[in-house]
This record gives sequence, structure tokens and C-alpha cells, in this order.
Amino acid sequence: MQGLIESLKPIWEKYKIEFFLISTALVISLISGIIFINNHAPTEETDILEPVKTDYVRENKIIVDLSGAVEKPDVYEISSGARLKDVLILAGDLSAEADRQFFARNFNLARRLNDQEKVYIPSSEEIENGTMNENNRTLIINQSQIAGVSTENAQNSKINVNSASMSELDSLPGIGKVTAQKIIQNRPYESTEDLLNKKIVGKSVFEKIKELIQF
Repeated sequence: MQGLIESLKPIWEKYKIEFFLISTALVISLISGIIFINNHAPTEETDILEPVKTDYVRENKIIVDLSGAVEKPDVYEISSGARLKDVLILAGDLSAEADRQFFARNFNLARRLNDQEKVYIPSSEEIENGTMNENNRTLIINQSQIAGVSTENAQNSKINVNSASMSELDSLPGIGKVTAQKIIQNRPYESTEDLLNKKIVGKSVFEKIKELIQF
């Protein structure tokens, strides 16, 4: 080993400048290569997902309970601002049991509905037997739709207590179903005072109805 080193000394002395230049060049090349690789190495790109902007606007809804004489009574979810006509279409229109003339007089198809509203359509039987009288047949009665009947005529019309139906008697102020039944059972009457004499009504109720009845 010592002999090998001694034999290389003349070569080193002769070419040491060349060795130095070559070594320097190699170091520079190595450094340049490292820098080049670092600058051109592929970098991981992170895709940033931006939220997609939409113009979606939630439509307001209301819930309406439609029952009675309709084809498909149910609880319906409809658009806010919908009208009675809209929910009636969803229910398949009035059923065969409905009194269409009464419906046309007392229901406003153009009326806007409210959330949680209950709409009940009475049947012909309910109207005839007095289950639903003129004052409480429906929650959405609209007196302005009654055709051909003025307020003055309605006030002047009198009910004949000897021939009126239970529903007609029930429509009188202070007269409920029980009193209406008593009036029917104790017929006939000759004068308004008979209602007092037979103890059908009290004085306070009598004062309310005496101008609204006839015999």
C-alpha cells in the first residue's frame, strides 16, 4: 500500500492542477444537478374545491287539512299563497255526496289558504238533517257569495215555527238543537206568546226571536 502511494506521487505532482480543476468541475456539476432536479421535480397540486354557487331558493310550503265530501280527503302540502281551488284539485274535486249548490253559495274558490288550516266540505245529508246549520256549516263560509239575496231581504225573512225544519230553527239566535227539538215536539203554535206559555223559551231568548218568527 505504501509502495502504491509512493508510485503515485510523481503523477500527482505532475497533474495536481488538472486533478484540482476536474474535482472542482465535478463538484460544481453535482451541485448544479441537484439544483436542477429540485427546480424541475413534479410538485403535488392540491385541488381546492370551491363550493358551487346555486340560485336555489326553497319554496315556502303550507299544510292544509281537507276533509268531508271530497274524492280524496287528506292532509295536503301546498305552496304558500295557494287558493282553495288548488287544494280541491289535488283532492280530486267534490264527491257525489257534496251539495254543489250549497258549495257554490258558501265557498270562495279564490280564497288564499293558511298554514294548519282545516277545511271541511259538508255533505247533502249533513245539510238536510241539520248537522251543519247556516252559521257553522263551514269554517270558510263567505256570505258575500250568496247570490240574489240582499242583506235587507235576509233580515226581513221570517221563520215559520209551525213548519220550519230543525236546521232553520237552530239558526235563530239563542235556539240550539235541544230547543229546536222542543219547538217541533210542541207544535202547533197560534202566537209568539205560546212559546212562553208552553215554556219552550225564556224571556231573554223570546225577545231575540220574536221579530224573526211567524205562524
